[in-house]
Amino acid sequence: MTAFFRTVKFRLTLWYALILTVFLALFAFWMRSELSRALYRDADSSLFKQAVAIDDSLSVYWRDLAEKGQEKEDVLFPAAGSAGDTAKHGRVANLIKEWERSEQLLGRSDLIVRILCVNKSLVISNLKGWEREVIFPDFERDSSFMEQGRSYQTIHFRKKPVRLYYHRVDVRKHPLFVIEAGYPLQDVQATLARLDFIMIIWIPVAVAAAGVAGWFLARRTLRPIDLMIENARQITAAHLKGRLGRSHAGDELDRLAGTLNEMMDRIALSTKTVQEFSADVSHELKTPLAIIRGEIDLALRKSRTPEALVETLRVIEGEVNGLIRLVDDLLLLMRSDSNQLQFEKKRVSLREVLEYVARRFGERAHEKQVDMKVAPSPDLEIEGDEIYLKRLFSNLVDNAIKFTPQGGGVELKLEKHGALARVEVLDNGMGIDPSMREKVFSRFYRTDQARTHEGAGLGLAIAKVICDAHRGNLHIDSRAPHGTVVLVDLPLPA
Repeated sequence: MTAFFRTVKFRLTLWYALILTVFLALFAFWMRSELSRALYRDADSSLFKQAVAIDDSLSVYWRDLAEKGQEKEDVLFPAAGSAGDTAKHGRVANLIKEWERSEQLLGRSDLIVRILCVNKSLVISNLKGWEREVIFPDFERDSSFMEQGRSYQTIHFRKKPVRLYYHRVDVRKHPLFVIEAGYPLQDVQATLARLDFIMIIWIPVAVAAAGVAGWFLARRTLRPIDLMIENARQITAAHLKGRLGRSHAGDELDRLAGTLNEMMDRIALSTKTVQEFSADVSHELKTPLAIIRGEIDLALRKSRTPEALVETLRVIEGEVNGLIRLVDDLLLLMRSDSNQLQFEKKRVSLREVLEYVARRFGERAHEKQVDMKVAPSPDLEIEGDEIYLKRLFSNLVDNAIKFTPQGGGVELKLEKHGALARVEVLDNGMGIDPSMREKVFSRFYRTDQARTHEGAGLGLAIAKVICDAHRGNLHIDSRAPHGTVVLVDLPLPA
């Protein structure tokens, strides 16, 4: 169960449900707020329109009476502070009642409507049923609302909310009566209560349904990952050919599977290279060790003269020196692979390096009757490690002498080639087949002709590593059996 709660599917579903809950809650709150505001705004608008309609209708009615001469203007619209205000208010009340009998505006209204004189006496109303028991306004409490002229308030009677609007009618700046319009809000609140119920019930239901759908969606979406896990578990060191299945849909999971497959290809290639490297190393170590052991066995098996023992030791010394060179070469290649080669770069004269290499291999070339020379060249300097540069060109010259037949020649040339210093190592030996040019830089690789010569097949690989470390380029131009030209381009200082 703990593992289930830690799965990506569960966490995705949980986050999806939480985010959906937050968004739905915010949306529901916003929707309820907007609906509540709209309903109350409509209620206030209906109250205002009803009061204005009554005011307009009464104004037209009294104007018609005045035009017909049935009533005097000072009776309809008494001056402020004139005598007999109470009688005049009674006269106004009678006229309002007469208007209602003819117009039936209050009777047809869906709202609660009352008309009161400013002396707080009720003129007329359309209250019925429970509304008759509604006492509004409480004049001591609500007289301020009446005096303000146009104002709203909400009252509660028997837990029934009622929205009130006070519309005062002034004549010649003298308040004459007040139109009260009331709107019961229980329908509004019932609507909002139903909405609250719907949100409380259906939001959790919607979140739960969305969570279930999200679970199945996440499960289906992450199914390729489960397949990748199953396939990856079958890939071991002994079985590196297995690969992850791909949908080829071009989505992120498909690209992930492709990337992992490419990584597995690189691992398989590296493993194969390591295996071949190990086999080659063991083979190269086996031969000299077998020779050393054979010489020791011969020396121990029977008594031998001091001269024979010295010869045996010389053979062993030669094989040990070969082993030391092999180990040194392997260490250099390993440091290169792990980016641990350390160079002490400084200004180095390439002409002096080539002359040193020529002197070093001069005796060997003479013994093999191979003519070796350094062509006249400019004195070009580069930034590099002198020791490694000597090793680079020593390996190239060693190969050239090794594969050049008796009576042949090896020549070293140095020239400026644009922003590069180009060194050419030329020989007229057996040459290299064009199809083998790239393979000769592989470690322990030797052509069929090279297998008859001494060496482990690491010389060109080491030369390539040193050249690359100096930001140079090494390539071979050869057409067997017409000799070989090795070109080394090294950048000149800016």
